[in-house]
Amino acid sequence: MTEELQIINEIEKAAKLCEKSYEHDEIINVISGENDFEKQICLLKLDYLADEKECNLLVFQLTEHHGLIREAAAIKISEFLNDGKYKHLFLNNYCVESFLKAVNDINPNICRLICSVLHTLLSSEEEYKKMFLNLLYKRFDTIFCELEKLKRSNWYTKKLFNLYWCLEALAMLNVCVDENLEFVLTQACKVRDYTIREKAAMVISSLNGTSEAVNDLKTKLKQDDNFYVKRYAAYF
Repeated sequence: MTEELQIINEIEKAAKLCEKSYEHDEIINVISGENDFEKQICLLKLDYLADEKECNLLVFQLTEHHGLIREAAAIKISEFLNDGKYKHLFLNNYCVESFLKAVNDINPNICRLICSVLHTLLSSEEEYKKMFLNLLYKRFDTIFCELEKLKRSNWYTKKLFNLYWCLEALAMLNVCVDENLEFVLTQACKVRDYTIREKAAMVISSLNGTSEAVNDLKTKLKQDDNFYVKRYAAYF
């Protein structure tokens, strides 16, 4: 079979599965199985979550599978959390820990989708917000240590990518100022890559309160040479 014919067959197969009607239990069975081709389609067809077990099954696809599955899971998680009535199902340790992993995914679409729902999920849930922040600050510590070791290798760029999305997640949580936050922002403002300083400015513009250290960073960022950094700094 030629590569072109194989692609045509896969497209036809996908079209048939998209047109196929599934009962909810059938969708859950496919998602629980190992047929990733059909699983991706069933994830997008999932129209409700019956309980926390099904919720955790969905979240499991977010971190333990290949990119197309992870992205499909992120799309459905975003839809369910934006819907509002499923929020309580995601309020458990497993989901919170998985969301932090997703923020560090290599696929920016997954990072973006999960960051976008953090405020909806955690803003009024102090216990889980605190848990996520503790995990996030530990992740920041690891990233800064790795950046110091890697310098300008190819892995350095990948770690900057992780830092970028961790800062995005931090900005979504409207956090209060404390020593952990001051450390993260101070380190981020030292990074030569302007996108990191831009995200640091974004975090500062979303803060509840300030401090002497944060005020010093505000002054520094307002004087930054980069237009995009100064654009956020204008909101201080």
